[in-house]
Amino acid sequence: MKTVYLFLVCALIAPLFAETVYTVPQGYTKVTIGASTASGSTLTSISATLLNDVEFSGLVTIGAYTNNPTGPNSQTLTVSGASWTSDQWSDVPYLAYISVADDLDNADGIAPGEEAFYIQANTTTGGLTLETTFDLSSRFPASTTLKIRRANTLDSFFGESSSNFAGADLVYIWNGTRWDSFQYIAGAPGYWASTTDGFTDVGPITIIRPDEGIFVSRTTNTDIVLTLFGEVPSAPQISTIRGASFIASRFPVDTTLIDTGIANASWNPADLLYIWNQDALPSAKWDSYQFIAGAPGYWASTTDGFTPVDNTPITANSAVFVVRSQDVGGAEGGTTSKLPYTLNTSE
Repeated sequence: MKTVYLFLVCALIAPLFAETVYTVPQGYTKVTIGASTASGSTLTSISATLLNDVEFSGLVTIGAYTNNPTGPNSQTLTVSGASWTSDQWSDVPYLAYISVADDLDNADGIAPGEEAFYIQANTTTGGLTLETTFDLSSRFPASTTLKIRRANTLDSFFGESSSNFAGADLVYIWNGTRWDSFQYIAGAPGYWASTTDGFTDVGPITIIRPDEGIFVSRTTNTDIVLTLFGEVPSAPQISTIRGASFIASRFPVDTTLIDTGIANASWNPADLLYIWNQDALPSAKWDSYQFIAGAPGYWASTTDGFTPVDNTPITANSAVFVVRSQDVGGAEGGTTSKLPYTLNTSE
């Protein structure tokens, strides 16, 4: 069970192009990593749905896209009037949240959405280099808005709860083709390490991206309860799904299959969505779903394509696995998760 508690804090988030004081929805949510059972270890899907504080906001112009055949693709951006120190946003992991003025297919006019990209480098004069799988100008206006937030890492996400992990407990992060696994090495101090190299501390640099979920395998018969703090998303959240992806639920409240918006992202009838069912008997399993095209279309179980199951719950702070039958380009793989709640703010 995962619960979200919300409270409002009045704060200044004044973009360079406006002078506005308004309430920022802050809150916390408790996420339970389930204990092992008599049948063995448990797998719990979790994600970082609350946002870290905005450390910079402003107007941005999208520049050149670089297709790098031997590494991550990148794109340059220029932020108006910014004056930064060298590597201000790249000495530790930061994310740039870029806004799009409408939903991706311009079909239903939802509120503006935002998507996060890892910052590779910055200049002292407002230049940013972002890691991206597609040309951002295919999705975002040439001039738009940007917010910079610190990225979550293994260290920051699990925090003091890291010490509650047993030696055989594992954290799995999907890298696009396989699961990378990590364990907590107890000590003074303890640290997070890859299971392929138990001597190197990777906790400060292993990013938990906001659009990606993680799996935790618990081998001990006690729960771990994480208390996560942050800003509650106030705009629809965009994810890019190209091939097989473990997609975060994006919000700290329960949602449903139809809320994900995933079927709008160049969806193919052979594409499948999986929800991990730890409580299935006699053993845990993936429940699989397909989207049945029509007017309107609907979600159905792969075992019964005739019964709509749009309201199948997706637990808060969890994740779903999506497998495309064919890879799509990053520009075509965007999907917008609509806000599942209404936030009341005051100026």
